[in-house]
Amino acid sequence: KFRKDVYYYRAQADEYKHILDDPSKLEAKLLQLANKIPAFKEFFAKHSILTSMFRLPGNDPASPSLIPGLQTRASVQQNMLQRFGAGPDVSRAMQQNIQSAQAQINQLKEKVSKLGGSGSDMDIPDFKPNSQKTKSFWNRIELGANVQSARSNGYFPVTSDLALSAGYKLNDKSVAGVGFSYKLGWGENIRHIKITHEGVGLRSFFEMKLKGSFYASGGFEYNYQKPFNTIRQLHSVDNWQQSGLIGVSKVVAAQSKLFKKTKVQLLWDFLSYEQIPRGQPIKFRVGYGF
Repeated sequence: KFRKDVYYYRAQADEYKHILDDPSKLEAKLLQLANKIPAFKEFFAKHSILTSMFRLPGNDPASPSLIPGLQTRASVQQNMLQRFGAGPDVSRAMQQNIQSAQAQINQLKEKVSKLGGSGSDMDIPDFKPNSQKTKSFWNRIELGANVQSARSNGYFPVTSDLALSAGYKLNDKSVAGVGFSYKLGWGENIRHIKITHEGVGLRSFFEMKLKGSFYASGGFEYNYQKPFNTIRQLHSVDNWQQSGLIGVSKVVAAQSKLFKKTKVQLLWDFLSYEQIPRGQPIKFRVGYGF
């Protein structure tokens, strides 16, 4: 668990570095803000050794140091000699403790480097990093649109379902979301074109990456499959029907400046056989991600 926390800590730090051009300014700002917190100041005031070894930004701006916020090595050694003396036993014990601490620090640095280093092997059995975990909520939202068309079957005219969706990336391989669709009618055939409102739909979906550009897809939908002229007609619960979808999706190479990815879906509506009138069991959709 500690190694996983270290990995995600480094990943989060890398995410911040991409946001800010100068990470050192962020570090200095964080220390300045922390120094204004009463609990933080009280902690350093009570622990005299820490407060003597660390100099926070703003406490002594006229005195430079090699590392912002820290005293020099010479001043630390002088402080230790004043507190513990300069006898041979004291010096020998201090030297041994320092060497032991330095060895432990080096070991920890090597482990941290392996956990978060780019391209390094991680010694964490069965641990698969989730790069989405360090991203903000809005950066994990995936907006999309898709189109589905169906020919006339004697009851329904030629229709096209136009849908918008918003998915949330659970991890690098899975996304879940909701959407809304509008069914546009075109008429019986090309000789009898007539634009009508044939229905609307509420959607939920889940996708999980299988291999390469293939995904397993599923979802549950409520569709109003009846012509309507006013929004008030949609309140009739009897005209809403359920759809359960399972199938596969594939991301294709066709891309543009507007669309980040293009996806084709082949879905089976296993609840279509219970619909009255019966809907189309096999659905083919083309989707676009923004």
